[in-house]
Amino acid sequence: MFENLALNNLTVRYGSHVLLENLCGSFSRGQINLVVGRAGSGKSTLLRVLAGFHKEYDGSVEADGVTFVPSGNISLAFQNPEALFFNGTVEDEVGYALKMRRMGRDEIEPIARSWLQKWGLDPEKCWHNHPLELSGGEKRRLALAACTIFMPPVVLFDEPLAGLDAKGQFALAELLAGMSSEHIVIVVTHEPEILLEQSGILLYLHSDGCRWFKSAEFLHSALIDRNFFPLPEWYHNAVGQFAQSSDLPPIKADEVFRYVKKRERMHADKL
Repeated sequence: MFENLALNNLTVRYGSHVLLENLCGSFSRGQINLVVGRAGSGKSTLLRVLAGFHKEYDGSVEADGVTFVPSGNISLAFQNPEALFFNGTVEDEVGYALKMRRMGRDEIEPIARSWLQKWGLDPEKCWHNHPLELSGGEKRRLALAACTIFMPPVVLFDEPLAGLDAKGQFALAELLAGMSSEHIVIVVTHEPEILLEQSGILLYLHSDGCRWFKSAEFLHSALIDRNFFPLPEWYHNAVGQFAQSSDLPPIKADEVFRYVKKRERMHADKL
């Protein structure tokens, strides 16, 4: 188990193009670490470097002061991970990583069932189902469970909330927050407002470099200046009036869900 993952003057180039330059800072256990930025700012590239897929870079990455060598100590959940299902049952999908570690079926089953429950899935209802028979939110939770069942100390998520409805997004946000007590959880997202309540540190990548924020500082900047970072209209309507306050109110999942449904009904009435 690691306490922090530090970036020391991390620089990544593609040919003559510098995508990340002299990136310094650290991600910590005990909170969700967010990475945000516009398309092409280097968010996914940073995840690929941390996961060991992109090996050509300058600078260093350290875990608790020691050079970090990605292997079985890290997991990366790609965008839309449910598109990568390749097993015929939920049982085989969630247990595959343990099977590759040469664990027997009798040993895998109790671990896999417990892990599914942690991700909000009932193994009694879905254990023998094909993964594609699950609902959209259930598929996403199964895919993320399969990516993390071997309990790596560092877990990377690339747009885990994409494509989920409001309730699904908030349910998943709570699960990610729960994971952060035992893992260094790093999340790339275009929807930081849903995770900010559980987040402590936010890395904002942009064309001029990067900035590190505490979550509340980032929120104030984004609410006051919409050109700084585009938050959705529902969030501005919900908390924009508190933009100057040092204590922004929390946003509840059911409140957001009702607001989104109301806007959908209003849009339908206009058609």
